Parts: sequence; C-alpha cells; structure tokens
Amino acid sequence: MKQAIFLIVLFLFTTVVLAQNNTITTVRRYMPIKMYKTKFDKPLTKNDTLNFRFTENDTLVLLEDQTPPKGISVPYEPKDSTFLNYYKKIAFNHKNDVYSNKSSMKYWKNDINIFFSQSVSKKTKKDFMSFVKQIDKAVDSLRIKEVKNVEDSNYTIYYSGDYEYEPRMFNYKTSDYYIYWNNNKIYRGAIRLDKNALFGDALLQYKMREFFIKSLGYFKFIDDFDCESYFSNCYSPKKELSQMDLELLKYHYSYGICKGTDLKTFEEQHARAKETFQKTGQHIFFLHVTDNEDNE
Repeated sequence: MKQAIFLIVLFLFTTVVLAQNNTITTVRRYMPIKMYKTKFDKPLTKNDTLNFRFTENDTLVLLEDQTPPKGISVPYEPKDSTFLNYYKKIAFNHKNDVYSNKSSMKYWKNDINIFFSQSVSKKTKKDFMSFVKQIDKAVDSLRIKEVKNVEDSNYTIYYSGDYEYEPRMFNYKTSDYYIYWNNNKIYRGAIRLDKNALFGDALLQYKMREFFIKSLGYFKFIDDFDCESYFSNCYSPKKELSQMDLELLKYHYSYGICKGTDLKTFEEQHARAKETFQKTGQHIFFLHVTDNEDNE
C-alpha cells in the first residue's frame, strides 16, 4: 500500500511558507487559533498572546516548534470563479438539499480495490474497467484496480440476489450505491444492481458508471452541464467523460487544495490564497505530511 498522506494545518497564512525561485523557505510558522486549540491540549500562555498575529479573519498563534515537518509542499492551485462554483455544487453535497457551510467534501485516501461478484460477466467487467482506467490515468493521486478476492477489496459490485456484500442495501428496492467515511475520508464502497430492472448492457453500464462517479466523493450531480457529462443531472445514452468531468475529478484529488474541509473553510482558504497572491505575488503552499500507516 502506498504511503498515506494527510494535510497538516500549518499552511494557512502567508507567514508560514513562501515560494522563492521555485524553492520553499520556512519563515515563521503560525496556526489559526481555532485549529491550535483543537490540535494542542494545553492552554495558551501570556507569551503565546504576545506573539499573536492578527488578520481580518483570524488570530494566528506562533508555534513553538519551528522545525518544518517532513512532507510534500504543493502550491495552491488557483481556479476561476466559474469553475469553483461548479465544483462547490458538486463536492459539497448538502444534507437533505439544505444549504450549510458545515457541509464537507469527501474523498478516497487509499487505493480503490474493486471486487466483482461471480455473476458479473467478463464483458461487463471489461467494459466497466475500461471506463475506470480513464479516471485512474487522468487523476494522479487516485489509484483504482480490480482484485480477485473479496478479502483484498474495499469496493464491491454485485447484483441483487447475489451474496449481499453490503448489508445496508439488503432491503433496497432499486439499484444504488453505498459508501462509508471517517473524518471525511471514504474507506469502503459498494454498488448493488437490480439486473431485472436494467434492460440491456448499455443501461447496466450507465448505472454502474453513474454510481461509481458519485462514490468518488459523495458527489451531487447538477443541472449546469450538457446531459452527456457524467456530472450532469440528466439521462443520456451518450454519456462520456468530458474534459470538465476530468478536471473536476483532478481538482478534487489535487494536493493543491485542502481535502476534507467544510464549505466555510474551503471558501476562506481560497479567499486567503487569492489575497496573498495579490499582495505578495506569492502562492501559499499546502503541506501534506506522510504517514506510514495504511489506515486511519
């Protein structure tokens, strides 16, 4: 299993890291006060308060340990407002369609290992995996493959009437998918297909691909795109992965953004990043720290 990567919360302000001649130079490392109180189980001292930095939106605490952690530093990935509006509609799936700044994005941290039940034909698997390989190839930090043993999988695809690999869908009356996450990291998924209601291979493939795309981030399909887009909320027999579809997936799994945040934090980070660039001409960096453990 490849090394797990998570985001450390030190990147958030200009005073943390700066880019100079394509190298990263540590200046003074600060952390927003809310994150500091969450991360460190100790009260702030008078000396801490003397070293506060104040911004329009936050209070920053100077960290005692100025040793930069080992990891991968990636510059903020800017996008225009139109793209970001599309992305926010898709990635922040508001509960019961009630808008909330607390809605959070979901993503797969580890590889996706797909197991097909025995009743899924070789042709169906081949056609589906051909589609999946397009995503695997386009998205650098997302790895997807088929495995032969269910014990090696974290994603199952099966028909109703097969062994019920995902018990939470046992009583479902229609085809559907189910995913599990912890701290906004998806770690298991399944697609259950009602073959009796899916007439023909084309419709079967359509539903498999639709559910799989949604399961890559608990995504919400929207009305903004042509029906041929996989992120479009309408049916078309001519669905294909558009350039915009792939760009949205690549952005969701990019190290140039902070993954797993809520909508409010996401918007604040982008506002800060843009402000920093306008004032200094420098991009802030996202510091992803390696962790050798495979699981949370």
